Amino acid sequence: MLPNLDQKAKNMLGKLLRLMFVVGTVGLAGSFAGATSVTSQNLLAENQTTPSTSSRILQINFKYNNSTSDFRKQMKDVAPRIAKAPGLRWKIWSIDEGNKEASGFYLFEDEKSLNNYVENIFNVGMRNNSAISNIVVKKFNILEDPTIVTRGPISQLK
Repeated sequence: MLPNLDQKAKNMLGKLLRLMFVVGTVGLAGSFAGATSVTSQNLLAENQTTPSTSSRILQINFKYNNSTSDFRKQMKDVAPRIAKAPGLRWKIWSIDEGNKEASGFYLFEDEKSLNNYVENIFNVGMRNNSAISNIVVKKFNILEDPTIVTRGPISQLK
């Protein structure tokens, strides 16, 4: 399909396309069929050598087992506690009611804050919640230049 590209270029292009898919589906829960454990992935870290910001994006996807109305109420009740997480700039909540899937997209001011959230708040709250399953955790660096062009809310980071 891409005969003029070497393998490294093809791998980089594949990573970029996967990231574009994730960014393009922010409002929709991603597919995580077959995922049964918490996983971590950083698609760009090996190729992004000088990020201009230390802020990090966290994406958490999962399936919920209770009714959608109960799930919505539970998330509304949990939101004020998550808002107090140290280093959290913002969180976008998303839901796919038809598939009973949900996602959260978080912006943390730095790696330390993100890791603290995953290791402490996330592990205490979500991982031990019997109403959710198929949890997938992903960590990303921010590609600042194209994010600014597409009006991503990162101007507050400077």
